[in-house]
Amino acid sequence: MNGNPVDFAFTPAKGFDLLGLSGGTTATFLNGATIPAGQYEWVRLMIDPAAGSSYIIDAQGTQHNLIIPSGAESGLKLIQGFTMPAGGVADFTVDFVLSRSIIAPPGQAPDYMLKPVLRLVDNAQVGILTGTIQTAALGAPQTQCGTRAPVVYVYTGAAVTPDDIYVPASGPAPAVQPLVTATATLNSSSIYSYTIAFMPAGTYTVAFSCDADDPAVDESVQVPSAIEFTTYPQAVSVMNNMTTTADF
Repeated sequence: MNGNPVDFAFTPAKGFDLLGLSGGTTATFLNGATIPAGQYEWVRLMIDPAAGSSYIIDAQGTQHNLIIPSGAESGLKLIQGFTMPAGGVADFTVDFVLSRSIIAPPGQAPDYMLKPVLRLVDNAQVGILTGTIQTAALGAPQTQCGTRAPVVYVYTGAAVTPDDIYVPASGPAPAVQPLVTATATLNSSSIYSYTIAFMPAGTYTVAFSCDADDPAVDESVQVPSAIEFTTYPQAVSVMNNMTTTADF
């Protein structure tokens, strides 16, 4: 609890394409490391301070700097306790919620800023949520997706009224925020499908939208163009080490 931190330095520094790590795809940055048994209170990821080491490539292929305030000084800190068993093995995943972590503050253009939303999950205590979105589900009241892929939003708890992602440049975000989102992809049968891994066991509200969501805009208050959702008709239960299906 009050012991010395356990540090792991990577030389050279490791880099990850976070956008490519979705749908259960992972990258390993610690494997087989020995850590003393006991209770741990937090994990901190230190960021390479070199200019250009963190960046975003937009849909047009243009590279933009990604500013990470205090990333090299205080790092990305997960204040989330865990237990390392004596003589045992523990397996954890750091899950970045990118849709809620990237902002474009006024005055920083064309650069972006990381306002990290991330969580540490015990891989023995999570499940998978998957499903499909049939063509019929893309009709009214939902705007036809056209060339846009539907995006699935997952909220903690049952009977949640879905709201868009809004990440203000300063101050707290709205109370209703999705735990995670996932863009559906067309499978070999030309049906949209989605997979969300590392879901903590629990009850969730699942919805999807074809509307483009701008995290810098609180679209729930835009009239008459508020974002539209199609909500799964019942609460969805995710269980440890199991796959739960929610088809629209």
